[in-house]
Amino acid sequence: MRHRAFRAALMVSVALTLGCINTRAEQPVPTEPHLQLERGWQIPGTGFTLGGYATEDFTIKKHKPWELNTEDLSLFIGWEGAGKLKFFSELSLEDALVFKRPGKFTTGQRSLAFERAYFDYAQSEQLNFRLGKFLTPVGHWNLIHADPLVWTTSRPLVTNRPFPTYATGAMIYGTRTALGKEIDYSLYASSGQQIRDNSSQYPFDSAYGLHLSYAMPDSSQLGFSYANFTQKSDVGDRKNLFGVDYLWSRDRYELSGEAIYRFSSRGSSWDEKGVFIQAVAPLSEKLYGVGRYEYFHQSGVLPGVNLWVAGLAFRITPTSVLKAEFVHGVNNQINAPEGFLSSISVLF
Repeated sequence: MRHRAFRAALMVSVALTLGCINTRAEQPVPTEPHLQLERGWQIPGTGFTLGGYATEDFTIKKHKPWELNTEDLSLFIGWEGAGKLKFFSELSLEDALVFKRPGKFTTGQRSLAFERAYFDYAQSEQLNFRLGKFLTPVGHWNLIHADPLVWTTSRPLVTNRPFPTYATGAMIYGTRTALGKEIDYSLYASSGQQIRDNSSQYPFDSAYGLHLSYAMPDSSQLGFSYANFTQKSDVGDRKNLFGVDYLWSRDRYELSGEAIYRFSSRGSSWDEKGVFIQAVAPLSEKLYGVGRYEYFHQSGVLPGVNLWVAGLAFRITPTSVLKAEFVHGVNNQINAPEGFLSSISVLF
């Protein structure tokens, strides 16, 4: 009975997006909110900018007690001089404070880690250089990155399970014109050396790849990803990942999705594949309905998992959001989070 009610809620959420697509909303949300990440507070006369975000989670996961968790504390430090050189870093502490029923209180055991730390040299709009630790350019979700700027407390499996979310190395990026169309591109390579790594990550041993993104005439973006890599946890396995991502946004409505297939040099039984599609619709000036379906097949013999997400997001301000959702899984033998998930996130 609960499964029927859950699926009904999901169908209502998706229907609000697809059925009301021509309804005009009052105040549009920025279509590229991740660009706000590196603004923050500018210290006069220094070239430095400070910012960050914090996230507090409250979850009641399936077969587990409730949990209150200071899930993420991140500090941004940026610098921009008078020339073409820039610097940006993100210092993060995960699971800083955790309180579980029946009264168990713990502090996170993980140390501070540099999620990002890189220098940019802006040669031109067509050609820029980056050196350091940066977000791996696979899909669009991983590049948005911050909790206050995504619609759900949970993250689609396909956006972080098949590949490391950070790379340390070099990148060239920019916007080029091909066949009369502007295409954003990123080309990167990593030797596997990490800058103050996060212990929860399984970093590259070596990697190279690219991401292309094309702005289409209907206010949408279509992207393609390729990555060839090995990981420190599994050096003998050379992987090739192919991905496609899509994002459409208009009048506070949004439709997005990503799909990947990762081939393994060990054979097809070690391949991974997955997809998600997500719809967002405004229910009032600040309240949004969110529906998502995702499928992920992990390498090995376990069956693929199906996850259904139905939730609400209340944007208190453009940079703070309260989120709540129900997640239901089928064949969830990889223990992806299920149940009631909620969070409040603030970008400052």
